[in-house]
Amino acid sequence: MHLRDELKITRPLAPGHELALGVLLTREYVGRLFEKALFEGAGITDQQFNVLRILKGGPPEGYLIRDLRTRMIYRFADVPRLVNRLAAQGLVARCENPADRRGSRIRITSEGLALEARIHNSHDELCAEVAEGLSEEDRSHLLELLERLRNGLRERLRTVEKD
Repeated sequence: MHLRDELKITRPLAPGHELALGVLLTREYVGRLFEKALFEGAGITDQQFNVLRILKGGPPEGYLIRDLRTRMIYRFADVPRLVNRLAAQGLVARCENPADRRGSRIRITSEGLALEARIHNSHDELCAEVAEGLSEEDRSHLLELLERLRNGLRERLRTVEKD
């Protein structure tokens, strides 16, 4: 369905407006699909799952909060709050950081590893389903276009954040 039909927009849109709406609406569909199919039943959010995946693939001593933040998909997430919620569920643990006592290292617990493992295969299958909608060539082209868009937006965001 065309974007304007789906959103019941009757007037023409400026190219940038239409592009922004298309990206945001697509993100909404992908996010909702993953939330309903995977995360809701597991009792975590997509951002919390992102933290678990980062920690699972990280060093055994864990990561500092600032290190987690740079690896997150949602760059503007409240990472300390996410970690606190995961710690309250027993999925991550705060450990002393010998290099700097002011900051703790965050490690995934055995419970966190077990939860990530339970979701892992379903996550991979759902990712494959998302990819099925496009040919390999189309996926590659879309990823290239999205990268170009992100690069331009990242530069614009730096300008706005300096003001």
